[in-house]
Amino acid sequence: MTSIPRPSLEQAAQTWLTQTDASMDDPSLIRLRAALEDFLAKRFHGAAADLRAVHDLRNSLLDDGRSIESHVAEGAQSWDRSSLGKAASDSAPPELGRLLFSLVWNLRPGSVLELGTNIGISAAYLQVGLQHTGGGELTTIEASGARLVLAERHFDALGLAHPNWVEGYFDDVLADCLAEIRPPDLAFIDGNHREDATVRYFHLVGEAMPAGAVMVFDDIRWSKGMRGAWEEISRSTAVTASVDLGRIGLVVRS
Repeated sequence: MTSIPRPSLEQAAQTWLTQTDASMDDPSLIRLRAALEDFLAKRFHGAAADLRAVHDLRNSLLDDGRSIESHVAEGAQSWDRSSLGKAASDSAPPELGRLLFSLVWNLRPGSVLELGTNIGISAAYLQVGLQHTGGGELTTIEASGARLVLAERHFDALGLAHPNWVEGYFDDVLADCLAEIRPPDLAFIDGNHREDATVRYFHLVGEAMPAGAVMVFDDIRWSKGMRGAWEEISRSTAVTASVDLGRIGLVVRS
């Protein structure tokens, strides 16, 4: 599927910062502004080596054409027949990884929820942020058990503490997961890129979040449907502010 043209994250962040009043007094927007300023200035707050390790791990997997299942069990058969290289390519690139880290560093969330673990790359960026801020717990949900096995291996290779891994389809496990974890202060929604599903997760996750919490939606220009979902979400009365960064969209919960 061909995505809708978009600016780079850095271009979009610079535009938002230029067009936004620097004297704003909303605490959530102040933290978002600080996160985007850190992102553009490439401030890593002592985490540069850990972030580079995640970048390098992703790069090392891009040319691996073997199936995900073959990495987990010899001769295994599964519905998940994608290659490891494709999964790595679909995971968070360094630019997005740096932004996720900056968001965690500046928002200081006590609880982070990710929908769409894949092979653990975006989760690793989030976890690096949590470990460098000295607290917070990550919960990440993935339907493919094979991908979760690889994500665990990648966390071990990176020397990162394991998050709370949840296996299952979002529609099957999300409600119970939200009932069990601490209300998320930051959510990264990156899976099931259908318009109706994305809007549904916005409401389900958002209703469990405290006021001022931030939701991040990946691939908002991946398709017309995703663009429609983002437009509906950004106009919702359940958000106090929205930030369109081209590839991703951020909203602050009311």
